[in-house]
Amino acid sequence: MEKKRYYNDNIGPIKENEVLALKKALELCNEIGDITQITLLIHTKGNTGYLERIFETRNLKDFFRGVKIDQNYPPLKIETVRTFNDDWQGKKIVVAFGLRSNELHKYDDYENVAGIIAHQWSEDSVKDWAQSWGAIDLKTETEIEKTALPDKVVQQAFIDLTNSINMTTGITHPMDEEQCKTYIRALKKYDYELNSKEIFSFLTTELNWESDNANDVIKLIDKVNSGGYFKGGAKTGLQHHIKRWKSK
Repeated sequence: MEKKRYYNDNIGPIKENEVLALKKALELCNEIGDITQITLLIHTKGNTGYLERIFETRNLKDFFRGVKIDQNYPPLKIETVRTFNDDWQGKKIVVAFGLRSNELHKYDDYENVAGIIAHQWSEDSVKDWAQSWGAIDLKTETEIEKTALPDKVVQQAFIDLTNSINMTTGITHPMDEEQCKTYIRALKKYDYELNSKEIFSFLTTELNWESDNANDVIKLIDKVNSGGYFKGGAKTGLQHHIKRWKSK
C-alpha cells in the first residue's frame, strides 16, 4: 500500500490542530490496518509541549516507553529524532511535531512507516516535503499542488544516471560521482535549468532515490548554480549526452 501523507499548516501552539493530527493517526490505523505503533516524533525529550497540551498532563514518562490508551488502537510512543529508526518491527504511523521538510524526507524513506502526519510549528516549514509528495491538508482534505517536474531533458539525464549507478549508495562511488558531474556539467553548459527543488523531488518521488543520496546530487547542483566549480566529470563531448537525452 502506498504511504499515506498528511500535513497541518499550523503555526504556533494551537491545541485544536495538535489534536487533529493525532485523530488522523487513529483514523489511519483503521484505514491501513495492522499498525503496530503510533510514533509521536519530536526533536528532543524537552520538546513535549505539543503532547502536554494534547494529553493535558506534564507527566509523559510512560509515553516514552509506549502507552496503550485504547484497546482498539496500537500503543502511542514518544520518539525523538535521535532515537527513532527504521527497525523493521511492524508498521508505524508517524505524527511528526515541529519537524521540517529536510527531516521529514529522511523518515519518509523508512520502510516501517506506513503514514506520516506532519504538524508544523512555523510557516511553510513542511511545504517542500508536502509538495514533493502531494500530501493532503488535514483541515481541507485536499491534496497540495505537487512540485513541478524538471525539463524533459533534465529528467532523462537523471533517469540515465539512475539506471547506471548503484542505488543503495547513490553517487558515493567515484565512478558514479564522475558520471553525475558530467551530466550536470552538460546540462549547465547547454542552459538547462537545474532547479534543486524540482530535481530533488523528481529523484525521490519518481526515481525512488533515498533522500540522503538525492541530497548528494543537489549539493553539486547548488554549487554550480551559485557560480561555484567542482573537479571531475568530463568536459568534452557533452553535446552527445544532450543529443541522446533529447532523442528519448
